[in-house]
Amino acid sequence: MKNISDDPGHAGKLRQKAETILRGQAMQSPSDDQVALSAEAYLRERHVNQIELEMDNMELSAALSIDDVRRPLHELRVHQIELELQNEELRTAYDELDVVKARYYDLYNLAPVGYVTLSEPGLILEANLAAAALLGTDQGALATQPLARFIHKADQDAYYLHRKQVFKAGIPLELELRLVQADDGYSWVYLASSSARGENGEPVCHMVISDISKRKQAEEQLQRVLAEKDKLFSIIAHDLRSPLVGFVGIARLLASGVAGWSPNKLHNVFLNMKESAETLFNLLDNLLEWSSSQRGEFKHEPAELDWEDLATENTKLAQAMADQKTVALQCIAPRGLKVFADRQMLNIVVRNLISNAVKYSNPGGSVTIAATQGDGMVTISVQDSGIGMELELMDLIFTIGHKTSHPGTLGEKGSGLGLILCKEIVGKHGGQIRVESIPGQGSRFSFTLPAHAG
Repeated sequence: MKNISDDPGHAGKLRQKAETILRGQAMQSPSDDQVALSAEAYLRERHVNQIELEMDNMELSAALSIDDVRRPLHELRVHQIELELQNEELRTAYDELDVVKARYYDLYNLAPVGYVTLSEPGLILEANLAAAALLGTDQGALATQPLARFIHKADQDAYYLHRKQVFKAGIPLELELRLVQADDGYSWVYLASSSARGENGEPVCHMVISDISKRKQAEEQLQRVLAEKDKLFSIIAHDLRSPLVGFVGIARLLASGVAGWSPNKLHNVFLNMKESAETLFNLLDNLLEWSSSQRGEFKHEPAELDWEDLATENTKLAQAMADQKTVALQCIAPRGLKVFADRQMLNIVVRNLISNAVKYSNPGGSVTIAATQGDGMVTISVQDSGIGMELELMDLIFTIGHKTSHPGTLGEKGSGLGLILCKEIVGKHGGQIRVESIPGQGSRFSFTLPAHAG
């Protein structure tokens, strides 16, 4: 029996018929004639066509050789593998993209400085977490907000000019300004801005925002210190001039000859020389000690000290000055009372307070040095029965920059630097110094020191 598949003419006809059938399958909608058939006739015709199609497919399969079947299957398999490889490459690319996105998040969003992208009108297009923290709001709430809203009113003009120049000049520019805070305060920031093009080609401004509040505070503090030192030097120069003028006057008198002077006149001249020398010495001594403390040259070496011995030592040193004014010195030092302090520094404080108390005491007055202990602290006080001081003066005597020193009851000079030095020393020990005074009834200076280490 002749095999149908061996007939090339028949195979060609089958292929033509298959192409006709496939073209018929590709048609998605029925013809106008089919639409006109009744539902029953249409279904019957489709069933007959399906049977014929299956028979034709069987004849077509018989006409195709094994190679004709294997070849497209092989091509399909190759395409399938290619697609799988492409899918794998895409998955790898997506994974790498996720890694890049994570790095971008770390570098941009978690950076220690603020990053902001602005549109030309000044609206925030993008901001990282640090920028949101500096601006005092949530990151999500910054989109489309004008940056000017967060800038201090006094710096608005400088900011507008800065932004305008960045877009116009196209070069990086810098600016320091203040950002407003929720508590009506402000913080200082440094802006480093540059222009660029956004994703859609529109001009944008990339801005780095750094918090410089601590630096500004340090600069302001430095300016205050320099101003205070300038005032201090002015005061010291004035106080140095007074005893030196006395020395110059006495030197001129001595140069003119002393042969005809009476012993009483010579005594007064030498007494004036002594007072000028003591004033000058005390001023220079305090100035040297204060300067050393400012340079950090004071060796703060606290130890447990016996207060009775230290108080007695300093009282004896002041006794000669007190005797000249007939001022009675009384020391109330409980036995066994200890203080934890640096001996040299504590001597400076006690010596200055006793000297001041004697200076502002009236002849025949009294000065009492006492100490008490409680709550791990020792309170040391120096009280006089002298001229006292006004409330306004009490608020200034521990600060630099004000002329607070007044002549003593016998015209003794001073600069007020000693009390400033006392405050710094007491502060180094973790204590406090204060004054109580009533004009005409005397003053009481007291300060605290730790009783023990720790």
